[in-house]
Amino acid sequence: MRLKRKEQPTEDFAMTPMIDMVFLLLVFFMCVSSLAQADKKLKLDLAQSSEAKVPEDMKDRGVVSIDANGHVYLGAAPVGSDRLTEAVRAELARRPGLRVLVRAERTVAFHEVKKVLKACAEAGAGEVIYATFQAD
Repeated sequence: MRLKRKEQPTEDFAMTPMIDMVFLLLVFFMCVSSLAQADKKLKLDLAQSSEAKVPEDMKDRGVVSIDANGHVYLGAAPVGSDRLTEAVRAELARRPGLRVLVRAERTVAFHEVKKVLKACAEAGAGEVIYATFQAD
């Protein structure tokens, strides 16, 4: 005796492409979140200021950092202070609404910070912010 299989109804909606899309979105957001954190990898001991305020809008920020040895970084990539203007100009061309956040180690002399601020202004950055910690 042979049993007949019941006929399965055909699917109206294919789930396989939807599952693929969910995994692609998951991978995309994982990559984007790790890239967003790449700009802040450089650990610095920033100066404190009682007038420091945390900006409400943190999107479209480019980070320029100066470490204790005076080395300048655009994001996490080292950039010579002589090439900073061109690097910021190129980043501004790529992201027109870019606002530059300058971070410097507490021990860096202000004339070094001033050079970086001037280079950012010469590159055409419309908004340059000097980052400090908020003092109690």
